[in-house]
Amino acid sequence: MVPTYYWKDKANFGDLLTPLLLSRFTKVRSTWATPEQAKLVMVGSILGHLPEDWAGVIAGAGKLHEFAPLSLPDARVLAVRGPLTAKSFKGDFVIGDPALLADELVPVEDKQYNLGVIPHWTDKKLEHDPRFLKYGPRIIRVSDDPLAVIREIGLCKKIVSSSLHGIVLADAFGIPRRIEVAPRLLSHPQQEGGLFKWRDYSASLGMRFEVGVTQEADRNRVLEKQYELFDVFDEINCIFRTSNDPPT
Repeated sequence: MVPTYYWKDKANFGDLLTPLLLSRFTKVRSTWATPEQAKLVMVGSILGHLPEDWAGVIAGAGKLHEFAPLSLPDARVLAVRGPLTAKSFKGDFVIGDPALLADELVPVEDKQYNLGVIPHWTDKKLEHDPRFLKYGPRIIRVSDDPLAVIREIGLCKKIVSSSLHGIVLADAFGIPRRIEVAPRLLSHPQQEGGLFKWRDYSASLGMRFEVGVTQEADRNRVLEKQYELFDVFDEINCIFRTSNDPPT
């Protein structure tokens, strides 16, 4: 079992993607561990949780606060979420959120909903916004079972989300999406990391970060990132392969 850290203080499908992706794309068996005990981190704005002497593998995580110091000289970096996080590290590694592969965790189905609305777990307003309610949207709860959340996103023709991974999954499925962040993040950019994680992810796909604008990620750019992330999972498999694995 590889001790793996991801944030789980609140039920949030994005943070819970790490074990699902490992199970789908590697032979690695993982178990949750504290930041100090973990050997692997993948999804989420969690790099600031790690102690400075941490010597595990980073495979896609990001920073939460742009100007918070981050020094992990002993870490092995395979991937980080975006180019803004990447400024904290040296060397060659993939730029991309592993959640871009999460669309492969569920079967592809015909669209059922014209619009899906995905509020962040702290967002109490988005699902009541009359601008979107008039379309009879499907309200998708990030606290639900992660596979159910992913499936429901895939059933939508368009997505409005104040959850970053709602946007990432829309991009994975090739769905037009609109970012809606809490007003307090626009007026108080230091709260909850402000807009940093949004700008970091948007930059990973060469997109402008825009609030309240329907955008669609370049499909070729998404596919390029997905192929690179497949290689990251292959490398994870090699690093953590155990003697119990069947021969290849």
